Amino acid sequence: MKKSFPYIAPAAESQLVYTDGEIMEAAVTAFKNHDYVRSIQLLIDALDGDFRERYGNKAGTSFTIPHGSIVVNITIEPTILRISADFLRLPEKGRVAMLRKIAEMNTENLMLARFVKNGDVLKMEYSCPITDTHPHKIHAVIHNICAVGDKYDDELCACFGASRCYTPKITQYTPAQVDDVYNGLHTVGTLALNAASEYCSQRGFVYAWTILCGAIYQFSFFANPQGQLINEIDKAIESMNEERPIEELVARGVSYLNKLMDISKEDLAKDLYSVEMMVSLKSFASLQSVQEDFEDLYEDTTEAMQKRDYDQVYVRIFYSFYRLVVDNNIPLLLEYHVIMALRNSANLAIKDAAEILHRALGKLIDGEIEPEEDEAENADEDSDENESEEDLTEIQVNVAAAHQKIAEAMSGKEIVEIQKQMDEALKAGNVPEYMRLATELQLIMIKNMGS
Repeated sequence: MKKSFPYIAPAAESQLVYTDGEIMEAAVTAFKNHDYVRSIQLLIDALDGDFRERYGNKAGTSFTIPHGSIVVNITIEPTILRISADFLRLPEKGRVAMLRKIAEMNTENLMLARFVKNGDVLKMEYSCPITDTHPHKIHAVIHNICAVGDKYDDELCACFGASRCYTPKITQYTPAQVDDVYNGLHTVGTLALNAASEYCSQRGFVYAWTILCGAIYQFSFFANPQGQLINEIDKAIESMNEERPIEELVARGVSYLNKLMDISKEDLAKDLYSVEMMVSLKSFASLQSVQEDFEDLYEDTTEAMQKRDYDQVYVRIFYSFYRLVVDNNIPLLLEYHVIMALRNSANLAIKDAAEILHRALGKLIDGEIEPEEDEAENADEDSDENESEEDLTEIQVNVAAAHQKIAEAMSGKEIVEIQKQMDEALKAGNVPEYMRLATELQLIMIKNMGS
């Protein structure tokens, strides 16, 4: 492989879904003070500050909140908390086979909630005494219900002919966005298949496996697919991580990428949309946890750099960085750091790309993730047709939206003033100043959360 992969910006703006840590701590405090109703209300506020007003009753004791193709019902009674979600309607034919599958999921996929059959409707239900509603426990129950509803609805509808109880409110990608995803898939897929073939001819099966997985994660990054497609991608990644001979795992990756590229543009478009979300289904990863996870990677790639094995350095960090941003919710500055490294290392000779990614990994390990003063300016100067100014602007917009939501969840004149300065810097195109202010805002947020 002579050149690194291109950077392809996400086709649509990412939907910011996160749990406010400060409000969660307030919910825990209320629970410890035996103010259980207030604790549950604060938990809902932590999920989204607008949920109570948009989806709750005036008393703040009953909520109906959509998440994808299910609606989560939360009812606070004087002595009991009830959580439920209508899942799917059983089909006329094949319901026995589907109920067998549901019986397996009751023990394998649901934690505290359980499937309950009510006529033709399958529901997920959970209830507990109001005194047992610790916010983190209830958050885990809600997350589990949403995860199961999100992952298995399309699969059960496709396999057994079940139907949804709720039609989700979705926003389909525009034709231009679909074109971007389709073209990006074929660009990245072709490059990955060619690279894998080259590595296999040299007996470099581990390199081939890594670049194939990395390409699949890169597609997930810029496409953000939904529906059955994301389930199939997850299964493909799981299949490629089984304990089988590496040659077999590479063959699976090649087969899946070819299958993915054979999807027509019309069929691909069906799974390209954004949808209402109650909770993020990604796991949160702190900077410290990422540093710990990447320690071995840094040591191995440092040794590979010394041996001038630039292919190993590139494919491993390329794969690890895309996997990180696809599978996890990470701090905003860390996300910016990783994405800029992927962007700046695109379309270069493998040696140059490896050096950029390894340097970025080293800074991550050292905690030096704040942008350098001239980083954004250099990125613009060195950009080509695949690294346009619009890509950087999209990153800015996503970071700005996240900080906007964080600032709205906080109070104080200092926060308002910093947010105002950030808006002015963004409008002026002063990215270094914007990121400096963003760092300052995050430090204030961390300080306030710890007080």
